Amino acid sequence: MPDYDFSQVDAAIIDSQLNTARVFRDVLVRMSFRRMELFDSVKAASGLLSAGTPDVILVDADGEDTDAFRFIRALRNEPKVPNPFACLIVTTWAPTPALLTRVTNTGADDLLLKPVSPKQVQDRIASLIEGRKGFVVTADYTGPDRRKSPREGAQVPVLDAPNTLRLKATGQWNQAGVRMLLNEAIGFVTTQKRVRASVQVAFLAEFAMPGLSRPTPDRLATEHVGRIGGFLDDLLRRLSDEGDHAHVEAVARAVKSLAESIHAQAERGAVEPGDVAQLQTMVRALMQATDPDRPLEAMTREVTAAVNGYRSRLEQMAQAKAAAALAAATPVPPEAPLHTATASAG
Repeated sequence: MPDYDFSQVDAAIIDSQLNTARVFRDVLVRMSFRRMELFDSVKAASGLLSAGTPDVILVDADGEDTDAFRFIRALRNEPKVPNPFACLIVTTWAPTPALLTRVTNTGADDLLLKPVSPKQVQDRIASLIEGRKGFVVTADYTGPDRRKSPREGAQVPVLDAPNTLRLKATGQWNQAGVRMLLNEAIGFVTTQKRVRASVQVAFLAEFAMPGLSRPTPDRLATEHVGRIGGFLDDLLRRLSDEGDHAHVEAVARAVKSLAESIHAQAERGAVEPGDVAQLQTMVRALMQATDPDRPLEAMTREVTAAVNGYRSRLEQMAQAKAAAALAAATPVPPEAPLHTATASAG
């Protein structure tokens, strides 16, 4: 490891197994970290979300009822977290496929398998200093960009997220300058969350429209239009007191009210055709209100491309499921008996 200076770096270790937590703490002590706080549960560490967010957090994800991923998602996405860009390392004894998926989907930086050696911990810390990925922001995700390739038509910029671990370890720390960097990055995330929420709402509406127009609304369409309200609630709580957001707020509330009405109609029976058409108009108005500098045509193309891709994936999944069911239902013919030919002499 290069000659980093960790004398100003703070860390938090969240692990219900005290012996394991002490192992991590001892490694960080030998690396000369300034402060290491130990927490035996995510609940005990909840204060990290409101004040004094450390530069590095190691959080255990084992146990049948773990709150680790809710904690990570809250740290990355809640508006009032002082440093939502803190380096996050998930630790585990059992790296199941489901756990790996959750590490990826919640915004953690890395996964560390127990038991660990001091060198493994040092290497992971060094990688977060030297090669941390840029962050992407979507309606329901903030974290490292792990896309193999951007979705066609999507406009999701990559953020060089402030890395207080790197700034401190490399001697570039300046309290006032870093606070400015954090405020600018948090402002960028807030703006992107509003934009991406409006795009997600338009996606849900466009996907649902064909199914909502049927005499008996499609169940999947009904479920998708029912999800619109949650994204609008998140958008509304990200409208700061600074700036004029009255138009965005008014459109968002109108879309939410209409979506709730359509969902209620779909649950009872047929949906008024005029309401479906109006929903399409209003979600486009919401996209334009949240991102006035981008042409509406480009945004609608992005939404349409996403809907078409989603429909294609659903169709592929349905075909694969049908093929598996057919294979399971097809009887397997018994194996033919083996015959041994015997040659006779004479």
